[in-house]
Amino acid sequence: LLTGIAKLIAISFTVSGGYRGGFIFPFFASGAALGRAISFIFPSIPVQLTTLCMAAAINVAITRTSLATSIILCFLAGEPNAMSAVLMASLTSLFVTGYMPFIKSQIVRMDINSSLYHHDDHVKVGGRKFHKEPEQQEEETV
Repeated sequence: LLTGIAKLIAISFTVSGGYRGGFIFPFFASGAALGRAISFIFPSIPVQLTTLCMAAAINVAITRTSLATSIILCFLAGEPNAMSAVLMASLTSLFVTGYMPFIKSQIVRMDINSSLYHHDDHVKVGGRKFHKEPEQQEEETV
């Protein structure tokens, strides 16, 4: 547990400090450490499953790449049978953190809005329809 939390803190310093290098595999490592801690709390769940699901959930919360993260983790770990559980953890993380950009340059995904809510008010972007944000609706009515 402490290793996972310490790794997350270290990642936040390196990313905000502008150091070169990626943060995807460090998120995998911190998620795996937190998943290992969860396996001690729930010993009936296999360790491989808890580590892969937590690694996927943390990475998807930051990168918003649920399918790619699930495929990469399951096949790198040699656990393709865990794909459904890892994908479920990824999608849960995506929908829970969909409105919280953790990286300054990251934008909120409009496709999540349109998949969760169906309204008559849509905006067309690049040939695709998306749900309008409330502030966009107010500006147009004034």
